[in-house]
Amino acid sequence: MMILLTIALRSMAAACAKQAALTSVGHGLLAMVVNVWFVAEIFALFLQAVTWAFVLRRHALSVAYPFISLVFAINVAIAWLVFGETIRFQHILGIAVILVGVAIVSRSAARPGRSGGADVLA
Repeated sequence: MMILLTIALRSMAAACAKQAALTSVGHGLLAMVVNVWFVAEIFALFLQAVTWAFVLRRHALSVAYPFISLVFAINVAIAWLVFGETIRFQHILGIAVILVGVAIVSRSAARPGRSGGADVLA
């Protein structure tokens, strides 16, 4: 479950970054830093780093890290649903390739005798 929280926080940070870019008044660094969406992005990234550390306590990096690729799929969905961005066939195809890769890694992690633990989503 902690990996899912990590993925959600990373995606939330990306959405906050986009919103900060769209709503910042002015072009300077100060305009960005005082933007509430920028602060929310930094907070989400901080929480994501903490949850990621807990994930890595239980799982091998080589098993856990590919799951972070799911952020790409979630971010494309957010881009379309929240920001009205156009999604093309190439996006869908790329996400499908990512999902297949994550499935392959998760299956190899679930095999007995592998280090890093099988239940990455737990």
